[in-house]
Amino acid sequence: MKPPKRTPGKIIDLRRLHEARKFLEAVTKRTPEKVADILARAAKAPEEVVRLPPEKAKAVLDERALALARVPPAAPKASEVLEIATFALANENYGVETRFVREVVRMADFTPLPGAPPFLVGVLNLRGEILALIDLRTFFGVPARGLTDLARVLVLGADRPEFGVLADAAHEVTTLRVDEVHEPPDSATGVGREYLRGVTKDALIVLDGAALLRDGRLFIDQGEEAGA
Repeated sequence: MKPPKRTPGKIIDLRRLHEARKFLEAVTKRTPEKVADILARAAKAPEEVVRLPPEKAKAVLDERALALARVPPAAPKASEVLEIATFALANENYGVETRFVREVVRMADFTPLPGAPPFLVGVLNLRGEILALIDLRTFFGVPARGLTDLARVLVLGADRPEFGVLADAAHEVTTLRVDEVHEPPDSATGVGREYLRGVTKDALIVLDGAALLRDGRLFIDQGEEAGA
């Protein structure tokens, strides 16, 4: 029987690899006492440093000490981070905080409402809930286009579904730091500006979900619908 062929590659020094892993684990879990211990061992251990001239050895050790003592950047607080559900609308990328999004559903049949405002496409039945279907393009002066199989509805609400927002396509959920969302440009005028939280450097338009949910025009009064 022929021995299995070995894939050619570099020889790995397992002892050095193990030592490097232990070193990294110690650094990532360090306390001030552990840092002092690591620095003490670093000053004794490396043979290559011992062979250097004293001035060079000191410079190397000082550089390593600074690297080990450097405080890593603090993780952002929860209040400094936004979790954003992103979607496409008329060749632009929009987003809204996930805390305002109850669910995302496929575009289904809806019922047009004669005489309704241009932004109100109609109403849809979501498991017995009658929700208004809103087309934000009319707020932002964006020309509408036909719906495709990728069309989705973002169902917004605080404690329960309140209304649906039409999207050409739904994208991923991403996170942003609050300071990454800048004030809308002066060119953003009209009715839609009140619904904007800001814009990122990548041209993601972040909507103000709270402002949308405060607008009574976007709701359907089911009591009145039932009594009609």
